[in-house]
Amino acid sequence: MRGQISLDLILAITIGFFAIGGVIAINAQIGEMQTEASVRQQLDNIGNGLAAVISNSAVLNDATTASIYFDIPFLLVPGEEKPQPCKITIGSGTITLTYNIFDLETGTSSPVEITKYYVDPEPEMTVSNSVECGGRLDITK
Repeated sequence: MRGQISLDLILAITIGFFAIGGVIAINAQIGEMQTEASVRQQLDNIGNGLAAVISNSAVLNDATTASIYFDIPFLLVPGEEKPQPCKITIGSGTITLTYNIFDLETGTSSPVEITKYYVDPEPEMTVSNSVECGGRLDITK
């Protein structure tokens, strides 16, 4: 009888450890998904702002000289102490925003990338084509 109680107790403790391990793994996965969703949303908002500023700069086509300066916000990444920069590439009608999320457990990083589209201003307008989150976009004529 005593041997049966010990075996039942060992089996219950083992099942408990597996259950706790499963909950911890699910919690870590949810945290990663929340971080990626937060970064995607912020990149999307920054991209929308940049696309609007660049598209609306066409209003200045009739001006002889003009300058537009747009301060780009930093990313606030969950789990990071400081605001983070991201890479922004502005091409012909597209804006690509990229941020690499680093996973401490695996030691790897996974890129999050968003592409936005904008209306090209007239050729006289010069748009800086490589900026970062936390930097400044300059549009001059």
